[in-house]
Amino acid sequence: MNALTKKWLERAQYDLVTAEAMLKARRYLYVAYMCQQSIEKLLKAIIVESGGKVFPTHNLVRLAEEAKIYVGIGRKRQDFLADLTPFAIEARYGDYRKSLSEIIDRKKSIKYLATTKEVCKWLRKNLT
Repeated sequence: MNALTKKWLERAQYDLVTAEAMLKARRYLYVAYMCQQSIEKLLKAIIVESGGKVFPTHNLVRLAEEAKIYVGIGRKRQDFLADLTPFAIEARYGDYRKSLSEIIDRKKSIKYLATTKEVCKWLRKNLT
């Protein structure tokens, strides 16, 4: 495993731990944001480890395609990546922040975190 891949993996784990802290702090919007960030970084680790180049995007579906794992990830996980993607940018800026914070509550945050942990585990197993 190369040094860049290791950095992506470390950052992904840090973001997952941060998502847990945000849940405890009742910062539900940021639970989803950190979940998105964790998966994004794991996907970028897979891309780098397989010899690809990481490009500037936060779109989890696009990154999963680039990592060549989108088809194999399964429909449930594909849908989850699509649902989580908007929290990357929109959760932090402008009017989106208010509208997204209205749709995420404790129950949904807990679900996002649990699903993220499952997806992260699957991604780590599929790291080339």
